[in-house]
Amino acid sequence: MLLGVFILVAVVGLFWLAYRHPRRRRWLLPHRPIPHAPVAAVDRQHRHLQAGGLLGETVCATTKAHFRSLLEAGRVDEVESELHAGLDFAVQVRALTELATPEATRVLERQLSRTLSGDPVEQAWYWVDIAAALRRLNRTESLAAVLQCADRAAEWPPGAMLAAEAVAFPNFAAILKQPSSTLGRMALRTLVIVSRAARDGALDLAGVVRAGLADTLADVAARAESVSDPWLTEAVIEAERLFRRLGHWARFLPIDARGIAERQAMRLWATGDRRVTWIKGAGNRLLARFTVASSEEQIAILRCLNELRAEVARLFPHFPDRRCDWWADAIRALQWSKSPIVGPVLAAQANRFARKTRHHSRATVVLTAIRGHACYEVERALLRAAVPAHPVLRLAAVGSLGWWPPYDPDRVVATLRIARADSDIETHRAAVAALARLGERSALREVAAGLHSEEPAIRVATATLIASEELTWLWPDLETAADSSDPDTAIAASEALERLRERLFGFSDVQ
Repeated sequence: MLLGVFILVAVVGLFWLAYRHPRRRRWLLPHRPIPHAPVAAVDRQHRHLQAGGLLGETVCATTKAHFRSLLEAGRVDEVESELHAGLDFAVQVRALTELATPEATRVLERQLSRTLSGDPVEQAWYWVDIAAALRRLNRTESLAAVLQCADRAAEWPPGAMLAAEAVAFPNFAAILKQPSSTLGRMALRTLVIVSRAARDGALDLAGVVRAGLADTLADVAARAESVSDPWLTEAVIEAERLFRRLGHWARFLPIDARGIAERQAMRLWATGDRRVTWIKGAGNRLLARFTVASSEEQIAILRCLNELRAEVARLFPHFPDRRCDWWADAIRALQWSKSPIVGPVLAAQANRFARKTRHHSRATVVLTAIRGHACYEVERALLRAAVPAHPVLRLAAVGSLGWWPPYDPDRVVATLRIARADSDIETHRAAVAALARLGERSALREVAAGLHSEEPAIRVATATLIASEELTWLWPDLETAADSSDPDTAIAASEALERLRERLFGFSDVQ
């Protein structure tokens, strides 16, 4: 009996140790790599349609006639049962849209509350189809449901398209008049998503201008009271960013949209001083609000403070509690702290997290954040993590080198040159960017070569890389690219210049 109890205790103990100290393959429970899901056919279909592709006219006409006969016979349930996930869904939505009867409209509206697919990207595309149809049918009462779907799809690629459809509803601006309401906050988040997607090149600029995005942002900024609302702060920041870009966009817009852009820019210019003053005071308002805010609002506040590069160290007299939902956002915001204590403390935490595999995701967050702290302890932590044995940590550490003059130049440069030869493309790119920040000519030439590529996509990606890695050495190359006759290249280079200017001077430079 005692022997059986002993064996049972030993087995349980070994099982517990296997989980507390995982290895590459856990004892009794080997690790199974998660297979990468293939790109969904629906995602490919919608990308084709967004690029100007067409649906088959014959199948659309047949589906429309079929649905008309069912609806006229009062067989609405059969119509809804035929609406299912797949490539036919876009055709079915178009057929119901062209019917434009009250019953067909209600059928479409009810689909916003259905889960048609377990794939969030695919589901988001279905919402885009429905939202576009309801907007064309002027179903303004559907906007609340569309905003809820847009909020859920915000992190997925189709989320920008869904947000753009919501912003284009004629009653969208009316909801923004109550920004503190639940629906108003959803509308603010949606507005910010559309503005960012336009700046990133994910949306058609002419369509965004014609939809009056700048006018809507101007209205929000003009009505903004001095309140500690992170979502309102994001919208006012986007209004200022959009103002600084409309002039670049106008050169490549059609004649009708160019006139609209110029009018919108003049409207934003008229309230520029008030907007910049409002943004300057936003950091202190948000800091005062943080301790009494809900968890969701705290996350939004920290993300705003991170964008504003505000000093957040006083919010955390001790290291942020990693059990909090906003832990990662707090660490990222601490990147901009001027306190001499923060750098060594973050470096010690990075070393501690790096020791155990299960904490590597946290170590990555810390290693990325400490790039803002120039001290010997941080450099030593980064060099320790930049080893081939831990590819995830290696990428984060290599990407955080070169942001200040190194304390041990020979060792830092040697580490980066080794990483530059890495077979992993992301690690190679991070090492080249780090060497370019330090002024190494071969690295600068490698990055600059992308701006002269024959492929427009490579030129756009290079401009984005220069901005994200803050390669100010290549500012003249960006200015040359911004004068390109190719619209995609010129707009991407102009966006990169504006991002570099904002990071160097904030929102207080002369407009």
